[in-house]
Amino acid sequence: MKIFSILLACAALVAFTPAQAQGRRARSSAASTSAASAETTAPKTGVRFVICSPSGVNMPSPLYVRNGKEFMAISIGSRTPSVRVKPVGGVVEFWKENPQPSAGMMSDTKAASAQAKLPAPIFKVSVPASAGSKTVCILSPNKDVEKTTTLFLNEADFPRKGMHVINLSSYPLQIMTSQAGDFSDAKTSKVGVYRREDGICPANSWSFSGEKGQQVGFILSYLEKGSKAPKRLKASTFVLSEKQSVLNIVVRDPGLNRPKLMSIQLTGGKD
Repeated sequence: MKIFSILLACAALVAFTPAQAQGRRARSSAASTSAASAETTAPKTGVRFVICSPSGVNMPSPLYVRNGKEFMAISIGSRTPSVRVKPVGGVVEFWKENPQPSAGMMSDTKAASAQAKLPAPIFKVSVPASAGSKTVCILSPNKDVEKTTTLFLNEADFPRKGMHVINLSSYPLQIMTSQAGDFSDAKTSKVGVYRREDGICPANSWSFSGEKGQQVGFILSYLEKGSKAPKRLKASTFVLSEKQSVLNIVVRDPGLNRPKLMSIQLTGGKD
């Protein structure tokens, strides 16, 4: 009798284990499908968001935004921009959770009623009228998420096949490039400091566009106040790609009180 009970328990365990694994696979598949659905249903024009956080403050992820009459989850990271979001009335609102999870199963009348009772978003981003049809918004998070600051880049200003430097710091920059790689042909360019009233402009940004696959050596330096010689920030080699551009954002590191380089890979911006 005892042996029969043990065999029965083992059979139940074997039956349960595949079902449990199947449940995990189903949930994983559903999550992947949801992410893929967000990619395919996201608008082709609008704003993409990316985080630039010199102090290391993070943002909740994922966040929910309007997508037509429904809502979609987007993930905002620090290396690659999110899927595009279409502003509504010049504003993009963010929720920490889906404010209307069952809207897809409602009638139009019930959905409209539910829209009127939506919870307040955790923060909003106003998109300037001057923003292009394809724009990147750089978010600088704050511990108080409502105080998150924004900076907009028109993607048309930064060709996909290129390497770009944007100086958002108060330190003058110098960039030396070498197409030969040994700096025997070195060219030096200066990148001025950022002033909010001027925004991002040719005075505080720099671009290099060449041929697909071209390798270029570079040395990026900064000048401290009162110093005569520039200090090296980064030295490396970049390879030009036909599919993406790289935006190197220079900001002030509040902890080290010196410039900090943060790179963003911008793909698919000029389809």
